[in-house]
Amino acid sequence: MIQQGNFDAFDQIFEKYKNEAVRTAYLITGRKSICEDIAQEAFIKCFKHISDLKNPNGFRAWFFRILTRTAWKYGRSASREIPTENMAERVDESSLNLVNEQYSTFEENRLLYSEINHLEPKQKTVIILYYFNGLSTKEIAKVSRCLEGTVKSRLFSARKKLKSRLDSVYHSRKECKTYAEHKVI
Repeated sequence: MIQQGNFDAFDQIFEKYKNEAVRTAYLITGRKSICEDIAQEAFIKCFKHISDLKNPNGFRAWFFRILTRTAWKYGRSASREIPTENMAERVDESSLNLVNEQYSTFEENRLLYSEINHLEPKQKTVIILYYFNGLSTKEIAKVSRCLEGTVKSRLFSARKKLKSRLDSVYHSRKECKTYAEHKVI
């Protein structure tokens, strides 16, 4: 239906994926100011190129491929603006609040997020898609257009880097605390 230009079907798709798209764009770029623009551009590209989708059952992976590539592009060039309608007009306030509530825990743990941001873009993307969006390694492989083994390798490497960096930060903070305790004594 959507492939024949059915606007109602596209609205259903939009409603289903809008919050997840905004959240994913935010997690990839780390910038609230552009996450709605990224999601909006991804939906526009999706609508314009829906006829390119060969298997409607693969829509989610296809859409997230568009979304992640758009987010990477914005990440490299954040000053770019697109003159389109404001997505906030279509996303109700309660939906945005839900996104904020769901990730308030994430916001509280800035250290983890900071370390995720230090990963290379492909590793960062697999971490976000796997842990925050719940995509399987097979789905991520479709999104990334790579082998499932490559996704598993990226996840392994990213986890290893995160663990190492978090351990390093934890130990340096622990040493500072120990030093501070000794100064007090």
